[in-house]
This record gives sequence, structure tokens and C-alpha cells, in this order.
Amino acid sequence: MSAAPRQESDRHDAKGPLTALFSRPEIGPIGVMLLLFGMLGYFSIPAGEFSLNPFAGEGFNALGIRNNLRVISQLGIIALGAGLLIIAGEFDLSIGSMVGFAGACMAMILRWGFSVVIPYLSFEGGVHIEFFTLIHLSDVSPLGAIAITMCFTLFFGWLQGYIVVRSGLPSFIVTLGGLFFLRGLTEVSLRSFNHRPDQVKGATTVTEIPDIKNIIHLPGHGEIEREAAKALPEADLIAIVNALPADNVASITDRLQYTYQRIADAKTDIMAAKGVKPLERALENAINSGNEVMVATIQDKIATFKVTPVVPKTVTDIDVARAYIDSVVTARPVANFFGGDILEPIFSWLYYPIDWNTNNFGNQFAPGLYSCVMIWVILSLLCYIMLSRTQAGNWIYSTGGNLNAAKANGVPTNKVKVSLFMFSAFCATIFATCQVFEVNTADAAKGNLKELEAIAAAVIGGIVMTGGFGTVLGIIIGAFIFGIAKEAFFYIPGIDGSFYRVFLGLVIIASALLNENIRKRIMGAV
Repeated sequence: MSAAPRQESDRHDAKGPLTALFSRPEIGPIGVMLLLFGMLGYFSIPAGEFSLNPFAGEGFNALGIRNNLRVISQLGIIALGAGLLIIAGEFDLSIGSMVGFAGACMAMILRWGFSVVIPYLSFEGGVHIEFFTLIHLSDVSPLGAIAITMCFTLFFGWLQGYIVVRSGLPSFIVTLGGLFFLRGLTEVSLRSFNHRPDQVKGATTVTEIPDIKNIIHLPGHGEIEREAAKALPEADLIAIVNALPADNVASITDRLQYTYQRIADAKTDIMAAKGVKPLERALENAINSGNEVMVATIQDKIATFKVTPVVPKTVTDIDVARAYIDSVVTARPVANFFGGDILEPIFSWLYYPIDWNTNNFGNQFAPGLYSCVMIWVILSLLCYIMLSRTQAGNWIYSTGGNLNAAKANGVPTNKVKVSLFMFSAFCATIFATCQVFEVNTADAAKGNLKELEAIAAAVIGGIVMTGGFGTVLGIIIGAFIFGIAKEAFFYIPGIDGSFYRVFLGLVIIASALLNENIRKRIMGAV
């Protein structure tokens, strides 16, 4: 007896807990994500070692967690902008170029200032164009540089959205034009401003930007970069220590003694390993030759082999002063918010006294997580609340689900689309801001192909390309899958690391098919 065909009304029937769970678009990506976590945890364990602890490998040690979350969060930021726009039925292929443009714009403002100029024709010495400087700001703060850059990027996002809704052209074509326009504008601008007077064309990379996030206020020295403060004359450093409370000095001294002891122990272990290796090779040769006397002799030597322990370095006032300078709060909180670290006390505690956040040389492995992780979490929470708890979220879903029906019901679909194009530009600018303040450089090539990665992360996370379907949670999971896949495949022995692209290609196709099937079932079309 054949089963009755599904009816449109069947989607309103009560569903069991398992049926409801497996109807969620995120359930497939969650399985893939857990698989990749397991792969990274297992294959990143050093060869020849066995451990059931996933944190024993390089993928999930303190530095691995720090670096992996940086890649995931930066991709996640732009995936939010791309994902919400896809839910509304549009695409933005200019995201990557917007990242490069925003980073270059911000870096040039921070290094050379900002000017508003008016071009005019001059007839002195022949007809040519000259410029009249209306406003010039020679020293722009990080907040000012971000605000000026935002004005440019948000305007361009608005312009793209306006062209799409007014002309009726596909957003694919409009933003493809924006991709080439922004990338070319970035390279032209950098070559025009970033060169010496004796050069015709400059470089497309901006360097020598001050490490703004590490500018501190040091009593007696004013505002100074952290590294410059640690390079002060010894007399100045000793004076800093003498001005500190005794409790602070004692706390810093205890931590430095622990660090120096760990470094000495690590050096001792390295010396012991180097001394034993020749004996182990000799033992292997003796075993292969069948010389039992020699085998026993070498085994005795290995068992009794010892090295003189390395004596830990003595903590000096200079060491205490430099450690204190490292702990001074930044005088540029805006730059630190985007390019600094978070959870530093926790990572410090994991090093001392927990003894986990430690590298092979006894030093602290990771200072904390990159600030972009915190920014990604904040943006994700705001997007989740907006999409699932506000009228604006209903407007986005209805705009992407059925444009004509949304218009007939009074939804401001044009405003929704233009706003989301601007939000996509905003996310790209935040991405660029984090990069500029983290590494203090900018490059026209930054953001290359990021638009495709952002769209791929959204699709992997359950977003349907036709619009009207998807969740913020799915976008987050998609970013995790993309970021972890990049790392996991590089640890698998015998497989080229670039194989992760093959894997992601298959996952994208499978996800698109699965997402469409789930959408049809929810909508009653299957």
C-alpha cells in the first residue's frame, strides 16, 4: 500500500522532538563541525604519541585555540553581513574588496592624516589640475580614522543597494562591478599617496603605522609605546620599580621566578634529550647486530644518564620593571578594543599556576584571545536578536521569501535591502579595522576572495540561496566549519593541506541541496 502524498497542510501537524530537531537547518552543519573538531584534535597530536585528551595536540592547545578562533571570528564577521543579505534575497560580491579598501583608507589616515581637497584648473605654466586644501587633519585618532572610513564604506554600501532597488539589476552584477571598482580604487589610491618624492608610483602596502594599541601612559615619561618604554635606560626602569607598591613587586617577582624556573627546566630537558639520542642510535645498532653485551652496556648508560640542571635566571629589578610595563593598561582603548587581546587574566591563570598555557621553552604560550572574537560574539548576538525577536527580522525573511507578497503587506522592502547592503559594508569595515590594529599594516590585497568565503560559510550554515530561509546560529556554525577545515586537513598525514578546498566544495554542494530540501519540507512543497 503506497503512502499518501504530502499535502501543504501537513507542515502544520504536530511534530515529535526528533522530527523537529532534524528539521532544523543547522543539524547537518553541527555534525560536520563536530567531525572536524574531532579530526583536528586527533591529527594534531604529535606523531608517536597517544592521548584521548583533545587538548594535547597543537590544534587545541592555547596558541591553537587563539589562532583558530581568530580565523573563524574574522570570517564570521563578514559572513553575518553576507548571510543576512542572502536571507533577504540579494548578494554582495564586493565584501572582499571593501575589506581592502577600508583597511587602506584607515591606514593612510592614521599615517598621513586626512584632508579635504578641491580640484581646480590652473593655467600657470600650462593647463593642469591643482588642488586647494579645504581641511587638513594631521593627527587623527583611531576613533576618528574609523569614523571617516565608515562614512566612505557605508556610503558605497548605500549606493550599491540604491542601484539594485532602483534599477532592478541583479545584485550579482552590481556588486561584481563594485568588486572591481573598489579593488582598483584601493590600488590607485595607495600608489598615489604611498611613495617617496623620487618615485613615480608607490607601493600597495602601508607600513610603519605606530602600534597604537600598545601606547601607554607611563608616569614621568608621558605617552610612550610599550616596547620603547621597556628599552628605557636602566636607571629609569629601576626608578619605576622603586615607585611600585611592595605587593605589586612581590607578585611580579613570584611570577617571573616561576617563568625562569620553567625555562631552566625546559632547557635541561632539551639537553637531556640531545644527550640520549646518540645512545639510543647506538642501542638500535647494537640490537640489529645481535651484540647482547653491548646492548646491556648501552641500556645501563641510558638509565644512568644525567645532565647538570640549568640554573634559573635571577630576577632583577630591570626584569620586574619590564614585566610591569607589559601589564600597564593601554592609553588607546579604541585601538585596543579592535586589535588587542581579551581574557588575558584567564590565560595568565592557565599559565601560572595551572601550568597548561606553556610552550616547549617554558614561556606563556598565548596572551589571550584576539579582540575580534569578542566583536564577533557581540555582532552575532545583536543579529540574532534582530532577526528572531524584532519586526525588522520578519521584514528580512519576508523580503527574501516572497518579494511581491511582502510589498503587498506594506513591508519596506527597498529600505530593508539598502540597509542590509550597508550592514554588509559595515561588517567588512569592522573586519578591516581588526586587521589594521592587530598588525599595524594594510595591503590592497587584503580581503581577496573573502566575499566567496563569506557566502560559502553562510550556505554551509543553512542559508538558502533563493532567500527567505536561514538563521544566525547557522551562519556561526558555517564559519566554524570553514575555519576548522582550513586547519584540520593540514595535520592529516599523507594528505595535501589544500585538500580542504575539495572537502569544502563537496560540503557546500551537499549543504545547498540539503537546505533546499529542508526549506521545501517546512514550506509544505515536498
